[in-house]
Amino acid sequence: MSDVFERLKKKTRPSVPARDTTLVKVQHENLLNDQITEFSHLPEKPKPDLDSEEVINDKVSTSNQEQQVELPQIIRRTIRLEQDIDIKLDTFCNVKKITRDTFLEAAFIVCSENEELLQEVLNQARKRYQQRKLAGEQRKFQTLAKKINVND
Repeated sequence: MSDVFERLKKKTRPSVPARDTTLVKVQHENLLNDQITEFSHLPEKPKPDLDSEEVINDKVSTSNQEQQVELPQIIRRTIRLEQDIDIKLDTFCNVKKITRDTFLEAAFIVCSENEELLQEVLNQARKRYQQRKLAGEQRKFQTLAKKINVND
């Protein structure tokens, strides 16, 4: 058994030739001649003016860059909502043909422009934060109690 293992270890593996990793393929003279021969029966097309194409491409890329600068940067966030509010918000957004994200952004903008409304929203948010904090602590204690009872 060890003899077979030793032979396998000593066995040389075939070498693989190095790969061509250049970005632009170099055309060999033979390949170029083959293409000329293959396409020689076709009528020769006039070559387009590259300078005019570059100007057009430059204008297009400039306008695309300007559009990209104007676009806001969007990030992805996950939010947790109460089940009832989640259902109501989904229904509301579907009826109004908006997304949750755009609704949240618009609500924030309106609240930040109206101080009275902002204070009302903040008071509601603080109450909800305290409720969620208590609910989280209760869940934590229930989980600990289950673990203690299982180990007894």
